Amino acid sequence: MNRITWNQLKLPIKEISLDIILPSGQSFRWKKHGDEWVSVLNELIVILRQEDDHILYRSIPSQARATLTTPIDVESVLQDYFNASIKLSKLYREFGARDKYFKTIAPLFSGIRILRQDPWETLCSFICSTNNSIKRITQMIDSICLTFGTYVATYDGVAYYTFPRPEDLCASGSVVQKLRELGFGYRAPYVYKTALQVHEWQLLGHELAELRGSSYEKVREFLMELPGVGPKVADCVCLMAFDCHSSVPIDTHMWNIVQRRYAKDAKIRPSKSKTLSKSTYDDISSHLRGLWGDYAGWAQSVLFISELRKNA
Repeated sequence: MNRITWNQLKLPIKEISLDIILPSGQSFRWKKHGDEWVSVLNELIVILRQEDDHILYRSIPSQARATLTTPIDVESVLQDYFNASIKLSKLYREFGARDKYFKTIAPLFSGIRILRQDPWETLCSFICSTNNSIKRITQMIDSICLTFGTYVATYDGVAYYTFPRPEDLCASGSVVQKLRELGFGYRAPYVYKTALQVHEWQLLGHELAELRGSSYEKVREFLMELPGVGPKVADCVCLMAFDCHSSVPIDTHMWNIVQRRYAKDAKIRPSKSKTLSKSTYDDISSHLRGLWGDYAGWAQSVLFISELRKNA
């Protein structure tokens, strides 16, 4: 295993900080092994190591794909996954010019960028995120992959599995009971029913990824018709899977920041309640999109992580 060749991805640490973004609630499948980050992308085990001016990467193919003659272009997979064409340092400068508070926070949290993830995995993961912690969501995602996914390979003593496809989760009603046993609670039927609807849509010749390139409003409306998907979940999925870079999810952490830093300008009354009405949620999101511009969701992620780290 140690003979696997390392390759370089030309993304400096100021453009991407793996230790900040990978465990901070965008994806829930990256595991830290010493100085390496490991996960499954495109049915490959992908291993990353941070360097100052680049990322080292290597991969292990799925045992099920071992006989395929056409290798996967891992660099292209990572370029896509990390939204590498978007220059983060340029966005930070633009956000700082628009927002004094962002300018204050940014030097402490460099390298925070939005991942471009698989739409189905992201949708299912964020349905699980409702009223939940990152640690517990991670445990749930591990369980659903182990139970319903396909074995890929083993690295450093850990077996890795694919994320289950929609059809893997809608074979029968027993899926709901199994998900409850895995700790999904009231989210179990949401995951099952959403899998059914997405699979039925796929049988009509569609794929979730085809919504990329559609307007934020269209994607959000589509997602909110699915079971278990409210405004916050829809906005997270829009931002992290569908290229809706202006999408601004508002959770408890962002609500706290808004009340401290933006309430006056956004004309929002401070409240001790952790629950936002739809109109208040939409007003806050709209204000922050106006403040930060077309990539508002990227600015939100920096503030979100700053609050997450403060409360850790």
